[in-house]
Amino acid sequence: MLTRREFLMQAHTLRPDKDNVNGWWISEKLDGTRCFWDGGISRGVPTVEVPWANIFHPKTGKLKTNLKQTATGLWSRYANPIIAPDSFLNQLPTCFLDGELFAGNGNFQLCRSIVAGNTPGTDWGKITYCVYGSPAYKYIFASGKIKGPQMVRDLYFEDIDEWIKTQLNRPSLENLKYLEESNSFDDELSFLHQMVGEGYDNETVHLHPQRRLPSEKVKQYIETFMGNVLDGGGEGIVLRSPSQVFEPKRKWGLLKCKPTLDAEAVITGFTSGAKTDKGSKYLGMIGALITKFNGKRLELSGLNNEERRFISGSGSGSGSEYAKCHPGEDMPVGTEGKCFKVGDTISFKYREMSDEGIPKEARFWRKR
Repeated sequence: MLTRREFLMQAHTLRPDKDNVNGWWISEKLDGTRCFWDGGISRGVPTVEVPWANIFHPKTGKLKTNLKQTATGLWSRYANPIIAPDSFLNQLPTCFLDGELFAGNGNFQLCRSIVAGNTPGTDWGKITYCVYGSPAYKYIFASGKIKGPQMVRDLYFEDIDEWIKTQLNRPSLENLKYLEESNSFDDELSFLHQMVGEGYDNETVHLHPQRRLPSEKVKQYIETFMGNVLDGGGEGIVLRSPSQVFEPKRKWGLLKCKPTLDAEAVITGFTSGAKTDKGSKYLGMIGALITKFNGKRLELSGLNNEERRFISGSGSGSGSEYAKCHPGEDMPVGTEGKCFKVGDTISFKYREMSDEGIPKEARFWRKR
């Protein structure tokens, strides 16, 4: 039986009173698009032929109808091809890289609009690949079952290894180098200093700065570092144990921390706007997004007026008309908003988690 895995390693949230991070590495948490570079192994290959590509619809199990047809070697967090121009790809070294495509603090939506396209747009010059890891061959392609709302696929190391060997006779891969296996994050950093630390265009790809935490007064150091990040418009920090080996799972050797926490949830429905003591400005509009989080119903508000609009529904005419007649109720199955539909994954912010596992003060943040 295959064990569960993710496509890339994921972080837990720092628990300040529990986690001992003395001597760990600290860096700024970037608000961009997570990205794995396979060294160019899959560049130019039909996506359906790449043995780790996310090609099947997670609900139906059928081949995706909106699949990006040709791989570039760049892969998203959920193993979807990222379509970048040759001018960008040609700057990347022939080794495995894990990092973030980044357009600067406060430019998340700009970054998404550039890197999520089906064709390589002209704005890729605004994107930098900030590298913070080099997954070892043995682990990034390890056998396992990926099963989630965004990706479902079984990976078999033997099949992937055999397929990669058929690609290595291409001239562009003659200098391919990688860690066969590693014993620590320090191993990855040492390798990256050789492969990325010198000789590459700093505007296209560079090592994301890492600092070693001291063995004393760690809390004060983290607070100061966090303050500097926030002053610069950043969103938080990442901590990584020097002994943590890359594994495609959520690991306690990789931690994130932000002043406000965020998480993802899947939309399962909508409520209609209700009459309030302050008036009825949301009557006929979406009152809240109904989501499923940790197996529980979670309603999220925080939408702007444009995001609250309906485009279709059932019952009494349009979604808007039904909502006016049934304020404060769950909308019928089949209702869609102008900006949202059932099955969309969204991010929300919250202050902390209750003892029952319910996010406190949760509000919609953005659509993923």
